[in-house]
Amino acid sequence: MSSYKVYFISGSPPCWRVMLAMAVKGLDYTPVRFDNARKEQKNEAFLKINPQGTVPVLEGDGIAVRNSLAILAYLDEAHPEPPLFGSSAAETGAIWQQIMEFEGHYPDAIQSITRPIFRGKAQEQADAIREGVEGVRPCLEALEKTMASSDYLCGGAVSAADIVIYPNIMQLMRGAQKPDAETLELRLTPLGEHYPAVAAWAARIAALPRYDDAYPPHWKQAAE
Repeated sequence: MSSYKVYFISGSPPCWRVMLAMAVKGLDYTPVRFDNARKEQKNEAFLKINPQGTVPVLEGDGIAVRNSLAILAYLDEAHPEPPLFGSSAAETGAIWQQIMEFEGHYPDAIQSITRPIFRGKAQEQADAIREGVEGVRPCLEALEKTMASSDYLCGGAVSAADIVIYPNIMQLMRGAQKPDAETLELRLTPLGEHYPAVAAWAARIAALPRYDDAYPPHWKQAAE
């Protein structure tokens, strides 16, 4: 049995990052899923593990690491192969640059689009959603340019940059595919029509070994 536990909320991009990293590293773990609607991550037992009551958390080998980027860094040190942060100083710098530029601009912007859609308020907040999409579009255009000449964001192998950014882009696409969102004509879907290189990159991520183990379980259930 695995010595690791991953505490997560289904569909949370930071949680998905950790589970993708575990898949890429080929690491076994016990998933512990919380229901965000019930605020299960605030239960007394979990607060002893993480007093902040947030996920993801990686627990095992006498440690409990919170924050998705901290967890990825821990995993790369504890399990060096395959490397997530490159094999040279130049690669490490390029990967962290991609991550930090994305983190500084886009996760909150993407949530400002998807949150009203998932809450059934797409029509009510249509103008704000369209404005948000235009704010995120530079990210998609930059990804399209990069992926037109590279299999992954920082070269020929999957890295932490891919693992960090991919779940957020998939959250955006899931929101954009909702019927209420499709009527807004956001020009995001089909992804392959608007951003073919990004779609090809997403397909490569989805083809990684054990990808299905990381895929948000409630998304699986909705597709069945």
